[in-house]
Amino acid sequence: MKKKKKLVSSPRRSGLSRQKIKVDQGPPNIFMQEMTALMQAGKWDLFERKAREAVRRWPDHPLGWKALGNLLLMQGKHKEAVEPFTRCLRLVPDDAQTLNNLGSAFLGLRRLEEAEAGFRQAVALKPDYVQAHNNLGITMLEYGRFEEAVAAYRKAITIKPDFAEAHNNLGNALKELGRTEEAETAYRQAVVFNSGFAEAHSNLGFVLLELKRPGEAEESFRQAVKLKPDYPQAHNGLGDTLLKRGRLSEAIASYRQCLDLDPMWIKAHDGLNKALGHLVPSWHVPMMNDSPRNDAYFAALQNAITPDTHVLEIGTGSGLLAMMSARLGARQVTTCEAVAEIAGIAQAIVADNGFTPPVTVINKMSTKLEVGKDMDERADLLVSEILSSEFLGEGVLPSIEDARRRLLKPGGRIIPARGSIQFALFGGSDIEKNIRVDQVYGFDLGRFNTMVSRKQILFRNDLNIEMLSDETCAFFFDFAEPERIPSQEKKNIDVPVRKTGRCYGIIQWIRLEMDDTVVFENHPSVKNPAQAWSHCLYIFPDAMDVTPGQVIQITAAHNRITPWFFLSSEAK
Repeated sequence: MKKKKKLVSSPRRSGLSRQKIKVDQGPPNIFMQEMTALMQAGKWDLFERKAREAVRRWPDHPLGWKALGNLLLMQGKHKEAVEPFTRCLRLVPDDAQTLNNLGSAFLGLRRLEEAEAGFRQAVALKPDYVQAHNNLGITMLEYGRFEEAVAAYRKAITIKPDFAEAHNNLGNALKELGRTEEAETAYRQAVVFNSGFAEAHSNLGFVLLELKRPGEAEESFRQAVKLKPDYPQAHNGLGDTLLKRGRLSEAIASYRQCLDLDPMWIKAHDGLNKALGHLVPSWHVPMMNDSPRNDAYFAALQNAITPDTHVLEIGTGSGLLAMMSARLGARQVTTCEAVAEIAGIAQAIVADNGFTPPVTVINKMSTKLEVGKDMDERADLLVSEILSSEFLGEGVLPSIEDARRRLLKPGGRIIPARGSIQFALFGGSDIEKNIRVDQVYGFDLGRFNTMVSRKQILFRNDLNIEMLSDETCAFFFDFAEPERIPSQEKKNIDVPVRKTGRCYGIIQWIRLEMDDTVVFENHPSVKNPAQAWSHCLYIFPDAMDVTPGQVIQITAAHNRITPWFFLSSEAK
């Protein structure tokens, strides 16, 4: 959280009309009146000329040095402000205001020890100097001396109970101490005394998010960006809140607003990356570049499409399969995509490639499509690629069953027509190093294997995997089957060992029969640099040495959404 560090320097009227000196010891009254008028009019260039004229003509008088230092401090020129304030203090060592402002200049330069000294001298000379107490708190916060920061802010608030900046800064210190509920109270006090305090609204939002109250946090962040539309921290906080609430599209928009304002806001980059990762998992790009998969779909579409074909695609993605269908001469292509951002990009890609019409992209789940509203008539051909690496994970069964029943003409074709979950026993020293640990530097780390996930997605394709058995079909699915495909609670499968080796579990992949002639299979033996679907590993609790002649019994099950494999027994 970016801390609110309002340095109160009080440059206005700081010694112009209040400095108690004799007129003949410094600039005449008319000169000071001119400076005051320029300051009030905000004519800072002319004001600076006057201040520099004062220090040149009356170098032994504090007026010019103090005015010049205040102006430079107000402009954020901390380094340049140090000398004028130092010269002023040589002439009036007990000027609390100049000590405070010099401390502010040192604080801006992160010369914390000197800043602390200035603020402490200021409050020693003037115990009710509220701005100096607040600035001392900021310095202590920068030091990491949070309890001292709290004490300084509380002192400022005691002197001036409606000092909104001090309440906000107190909240920052309390949050650093982990006293989150007290921090919430402090931030709420800040916005009570200054309802237009965008930073305090934003800080309150972060605390509410930490307190697991995202609804209230969203309200605070929205108030902050309403008050200060160019406030990147608040846009980032709103993005964090929306991400936490699962509203990915809105989170992405907030993060992008933050980065438009500040391209180097790392937290927004990180949040945007997470949101996009949830919305568009990283497998999308290799899927689009998977040549064997693309060739299989294209060949099947080529076999099925005629000039009269109306194609319905479930899961638009980039629009690739829809455009393939259009290129092959389909009369009409209706494609649906549940994610609004992806649907929007797909629509633009389709237009860029000149396929609008016949392609229509609809931002809906297929189960929400309606014939007569989204589609003029039922489709002749249903195409889908809503398959996960484990086959069932994206809800392929209920989606195809629904589309076949409501959206496809009787006897309509389906691509892929059928599919199966394949597996084999596996081993190999390469893969072992990525899924198990035993002896390392002479230490037995084997107990750590109890913490390793039994089911893993294998994203790498550079590891040598030994297939210790022939491939086996665990489950077969006919998508044209008119009945609902049931779950499979338990299926025992005997797997003969074909090769000697150390077995770590089973490796699983998918096989798709696009039609009666075209087959796609992401077999582990095929090295594909861009792979749409990865392989799944189901790791046994303990590795086992196997030899030909043994039979390993595997129990397989699925609940229509997730398949699973268990080691049942080893048969001699």
